[in-house]
Amino acid sequence: MYLYKLLQKYINMTIKRILFVTMLLMMISFSQAQRILDFKVKNNSNLADRTMMLDILRAKLYEGYRQEFVFVVNHFKVGNNYAWFMGEATRKDGKSVRLNEMEDCCHVEALFKKIGSKWYIAESGAFSTDAWDIPSLQDRNPNAPSAIFY
Repeated sequence: MYLYKLLQKYINMTIKRILFVTMLLMMISFSQAQRILDFKVKNNSNLADRTMMLDILRAKLYEGYRQEFVFVVNHFKVGNNYAWFMGEATRKDGKSVRLNEMEDCCHVEALFKKIGSKWYIAESGAFSTDAWDIPSLQDRNPNAPSAIFY
């Protein structure tokens, strides 16, 4: 009887250790998983970063087009210090966007990279007639998580 209780106690301790190690490994794997945030809608938690990125993109477009833009955000996901934006540009004054005949109104895309506490444009395109080649974009930016693009 004594041996039976001792064996039972050993088995219970082993099971507890296995459960503990399993839970520990699960917690580690969850903490290592890439966290993807959706910035499509502005809220208090994303206000500063979202505004910074869109202002940077707005300034870049102003340089090329001498028009002030606001954006309709269609897709804006962030992860691992990268962000992928797809949206539509409209003029702030409500007038029609002025483009040359080789450009297609009004889509804008940008890949942002965060260095320290600031966001920078890694790659961007506006009013292009071509679609983005996401696999090539990922090849050029291997640390950008694929989940931000979809």
